[in-house]
Amino acid sequence: MRDQADGLRRMFDRQGLRIVRLSSGAADGGKTGAVLNLAAALAELGRDVLIVDEDPAARGVTAELGLKARFDLDDVIRRKRDLDEVLVRGPAGILILPIARGAASLTQLPLREQQWLVERCSRLSTPVDTLLVDAASGSASALLWPGVSAQEVIVLPGGSAQAITSGYALIKTLNAEFGRREFRLLVNDVSGEAEARHIFGNMAGVAQRYLQVSLDFMGHVPADDQLRQAARLRQPVVAAFPAAAAAGSFRKLALAITGWSRANEDASGLDEFMRRLIDSSRLRAAAA
Repeated sequence: MRDQADGLRRMFDRQGLRIVRLSSGAADGGKTGAVLNLAAALAELGRDVLIVDEDPAARGVTAELGLKARFDLDDVIRRKRDLDEVLVRGPAGILILPIARGAASLTQLPLREQQWLVERCSRLSTPVDTLLVDAASGSASALLWPGVSAQEVIVLPGGSAQAITSGYALIKTLNAEFGRREFRLLVNDVSGEAEARHIFGNMAGVAQRYLQVSLDFMGHVPADDQLRQAARLRQPVVAAFPAAAAAGSFRKLALAITGWSRANEDASGLDEFMRRLIDSSRLRAAAA
């Protein structure tokens, strides 16, 4: 009966793929760890989570978990592997799709191959209702481009001056080049909420004054020894140390995400995300 009830919940609750992109603006901003811990917190709430990982294997989510990504989206594009074979299975049922090599191949795909890849994404055997985009840091990411359906963008500034500057620079880039006007901020690696709100207040004021951009405060992740210990154990902090302060922060963010309203175009799946990724990759290559 519980299986049937869970199936009914999924049937009525899943209206489409919720897409959230996280970026720190800098390679060492804690973005990948945040993606992993947020995914684990969402999985605790019953979400079926897929992480699209654009970082190279040595720095990606799989490396964070001590796993090895044997294949990449590029292997699907070249029809060496099926999409389900490329997915890496992490803790709590989290799925990871490595795309570091495949993203570069998308620009060269003939129309027929594009259609085949999109159609294959529509037949993923595992249900997915939440897609977290772990984009490459900075402005080099293929997932920055406007055709990619990342309905929500969470920027992770840290407590240092460099991390704050990198986060603001990313917001400025997304606003100037792609017209993005709304961002959510999760302040990472700070002593507490007071410091986080101070950083947010300064960034929000500057962004509003000079960019006419609005920022939304999504909380903070404290500088937590148990978070670092969980990383050493290759586990999400919500699993390794459920009572840790950082675990509570990621649970609050996960709960907030499940309550966000969906845009009309969110009522789509991985196939539509892939279609937009192909289109945006081609636009990016043409502009370059």
